[in-house]
Amino acid sequence: MEGRGLFVSDEEFAVARLRELNYYRLRGYWLTLERDGSFVEGASFDDVWEIYQLDRELRAWLWRAIAPIEIKLRTQFAYHFANLCDAGAYLDAGNYRSRSSFRRAISNFERERDRARDQGVPCVVHNMDKYGKLPVWAAVESMSFGTLSMLYGNLCPSTGSSERSKGVQAAVAEAFGTNPYYLKSWVHHLTTVRNIAAHHDRFYNRVMTIRPSLLRQDERRIRRRDANKQFPTFLVLRRIYEKSWPEEWGPLSDELAACVDRHPSVNLAPMGFPKNWKRVLGIE
Repeated sequence: MEGRGLFVSDEEFAVARLRELNYYRLRGYWLTLERDGSFVEGASFDDVWEIYQLDRELRAWLWRAIAPIEIKLRTQFAYHFANLCDAGAYLDAGNYRSRSSFRRAISNFERERDRARDQGVPCVVHNMDKYGKLPVWAAVESMSFGTLSMLYGNLCPSTGSSERSKGVQAAVAEAFGTNPYYLKSWVHHLTTVRNIAAHHDRFYNRVMTIRPSLLRQDERRIRRRDANKQFPTFLVLRRIYEKSWPEEWGPLSDELAACVDRHPSVNLAPMGFPKNWKRVLGIE
């Protein structure tokens, strides 16, 4: 690293960090400090470490921010499926647009259900022993966020619809203050972000292959080239919170600002943050 131009002020500190983190994990954090295989002039190990520290704190923040959304989606999916269809209708392929996507999701669910049963999860053991299957309110507690997102996104708009109801998909979206088009996209994207946080992967300066659909007012606030960066994630979270938990977005966004402010040397441009990002997120 020093041979390629990186300034290391405290070699003992740098070696200790590399022993803890693995060179190849840390390497992703200095990509913005490299040009043609060498470090840019003035780049230091301290710069790399600050980027890593910010990313670590952002991942912890994202984990906390996404958790209530995941739980609410489980709750709303189960409630509206049971209320508008029946407790086992989530297993009916006829309620979904794509049979192949349905089969993949159910295959994932069956593995997750069996794992929960092996671990002795009471509601799973009870229902499987007595009925041989799980009602939807028990199923959502054993399936992953990704599986739930696949099932929700694949629902036929007509599933559960009647003269009195728009259907399961619309009812769930309405509970989040939006429509199915946006909610499907948002939960799909947040599933990816949640998995990044869960697996301690790098969030900073990565290409987000699953992009969220943004409200028109938010699309105007980011540059087109930044659509696959990280800032859209925070826009989505703001929109969900302002409809579901408006009183919580203020404290949560203040924590985000404090997290960023603790690492003033880190460049936010690689994450697609505009210069007025605090105002865009309603922080100031």
